[in-house]
Amino acid sequence: DLADFMTTEEAAKLLGFNVKSVRDLVYKGKLKSSHFGRSLLIPRDSVKDYIKKTTGMSKNDPRRGK
Repeated sequence: DLADFMTTEEAAKLLGFNVKSVRDLVYKGKLKSSHFGRSLLIPRDSVKDYIKKTTGMSKNDPRRGK
């Protein structure tokens, strides 16, 4: 179901990053993703898990994996 996924733009807005940073997180394995045509879709659960793991860390903290 597509309602369980969000675009890289939506994930970037929710995480406070730009789209390129979200794609970097996907390619580094920090966020899960699926391709739908040419679009990269990220499961909402993956974004929620990432937020839980990084709560309290600075946006620039190297442990965030950017």
